[in-house]
Amino acid sequence: MNYLQIESLQAAYVQNNILTPALQDVNLSLAQGSIGALIGPSGSGKSTLLSIVAGLKRDYQGRVLLNGQLPENNKETALILQDYGLLPWKTVWDNVRLGLQIKGLPKVEAAERIEKTLAKLGLLNLKKRFPAQLSGGQRQRVAIARSLVLEPKLLLMDEPFSSLDALTREEMQDWLLKLWQETGLTILFITHNIEEAVFLGQKILVMSGSPGTISQEFVNPLAGDYAARGKVEFLQTAGFLRHCLRGVK
Repeated sequence: MNYLQIESLQAAYVQNNILTPALQDVNLSLAQGSIGALIGPSGSGKSTLLSIVAGLKRDYQGRVLLNGQLPENNKETALILQDYGLLPWKTVWDNVRLGLQIKGLPKVEAAERIEKTLAKLGLLNLKKRFPAQLSGGQRQRVAIARSLVLEPKLLLMDEPFSSLDALTREEMQDWLLKLWQETGLTILFITHNIEEAVFLGQKILVMSGSPGTISQEFVNPLAGDYAARGKVEFLQTAGFLRHCLRGVK
């Protein structure tokens, strides 16, 4: 069953009073409980696509459905941006609580959810710290905790690990994979790291240059294999995707 279905999507943005196409004839689907990776050159409309799926950008043509609903009507989606979006003056606990406060969840129920989520993500002992007192990987986990506490069905991530060093990035990839295995979330993420796409993406979607469309769609049998990074097949798949990206216009 497809959780995300996009057909003939077109979108544009206005800059200096000029209408510039961002997406053109985008078609894609993502099965419920699977992980999709979006790769493509800068300016190919990847972030615009994610904004539409998140229900933030509603000015588009075409068909976008999440579990049969329009994005703006779907309350099961969480979006994590590249800069984490944490409030520096709030503790870990208060940052994670923010979405529940907006939803008006009763304090006792909210506290139970927050404690359970922080414990699952290994953050409970850091609940009184502020973002500046955390490592990059810890800040990323807090951003994910703030989304998971809302109990979403779809998790959207825009270059979630781009600011991390190589070792921490791999640790976070392993951690996200484990989280997906435990929760069964549907995940769609943007990355410029081809190896990250191969390691995590069960379906890898290659976008063309502007205006963006899906130029290649690759079903990836190596996704989720913790030992995959050292395999010849992994390097060959990464090489194939690099070739695809070099060929996009």
